[in-house]
Amino acid sequence: PNKGETRSMRSKEEAHDYRYFPDPDLLPLEFDQAYVDALAKDLPELPDNKKARLIAALGLTTYDASILVSEKPIADYFEKVASGRDGKLAANWVINDLLGALNKAGKDIENAPVSPEQLGAVIDLIKEGTISGKIAKDLFEIVWNEGGDPRQLVES
Repeated sequence: PNKGETRSMRSKEEAHDYRYFPDPDLLPLEFDQAYVDALAKDLPELPDNKKARLIAALGLTTYDASILVSEKPIADYFEKVASGRDGKLAANWVINDLLGALNKAGKDIENAPVSPEQLGAVIDLIKEGTISGKIAKDLFEIVWNEGGDPRQLVES
């Protein structure tokens, strides 16, 4: 009969009283290897794997690679900037100049006023010897504040 009361049936006193038993109503999941491989192929690169790749492929320091993979948007931005360029120079610009300016302005990388293409163009101008590092910092500030194509700004 339903009396609307709760009574303790027994007390559990030791850790072994909290054993876990398999649920007989749940069927085992079985996946074929092709399905598992398809899922693995669609997974994004994990941060530790990306960090190891950046260190091996671009010769970055562990510290720099750790900063660059700390957040996915930062890693994506960096990879666009570094594509076909000097990885160490790109890392220095992203970490020191871009992230420093973003931090100072209280912005995140998704709202950066300098696109990866613009920062890449600044780096290209340095590597070509068209501008020096000091002029590049001034150019970065102009692109940050006013926008525009860095190459055209240098030519004008």
